[in-house]
Amino acid sequence: MKTGCLIIHDGSEEEKRILLKNLTIFEAGRATGNHICLKDESVAPNHFRVFRNGQDYSILDLGTRRGTLVNGEKVEKVNLQAGDVVRAGDLEMTFDLVDDETPGRLASSAPDSDEADAQAINGGVLTKTRASVPTLIVIDGEDAGRRLPLVGKTQFRIGRSVTSDLKLVDGKISREHCLIEAVRDHHIVIDLESANGTIVNGEKVKKTVLREGDFLRLGFTMLRYDRV
Repeated sequence: MKTGCLIIHDGSEEEKRILLKNLTIFEAGRATGNHICLKDESVAPNHFRVFRNGQDYSILDLGTRRGTLVNGEKVEKVNLQAGDVVRAGDLEMTFDLVDDETPGRLASSAPDSDEADAQAINGGVLTKTRASVPTLIVIDGEDAGRRLPLVGKTQFRIGRSVTSDLKLVDGKISREHCLIEAVRDHHIVIDLESANGTIVNGEKVKKTVLREGDFLRLGFTMLRYDRV
């Protein structure tokens, strides 16, 4: 079984291997919270997205100013082949297919965690060793750092309205953008016919179940659903 791998060739993390497995969608960029966190100022906060379908991989540029280049050509979306050279900003990396046991850093929502049980080491979400609370964490945007613990009631509204449970400062977000609803032992997100849509792990949704580590994009704001 082969696994996709991005090998960084320059910048502060030269020759770092990032393994693309366990998930089907990987967000890449400079912002904290991306599965593939690229620490280079020339890279956009949210630069490109990699899709995995078994051993097949493709890459999508996220509308960046400088674009995403594959083998020197600016692309919108293209399938990746072993040996392809990917450039984001000034950062160059090679895509390869490697053996499943190849050492490297898992692309994860906790790429810089030093915890022994981090997703970055073992895959999956962080293992919790104490009682935890389902929470929405704003990881990118004007409200970065804010948290909304999903406790105390069954519905939570997100948007620009002053009556929202989580009011976000983002001109691309609707006044009433989406709703988070508790259903038994999990949460679902419901788009409230917002102008720019509710995006979960790169896919526009009307209604879907949230799982730990899922990313929500509302306008220019990115949130992560997790237990903290």
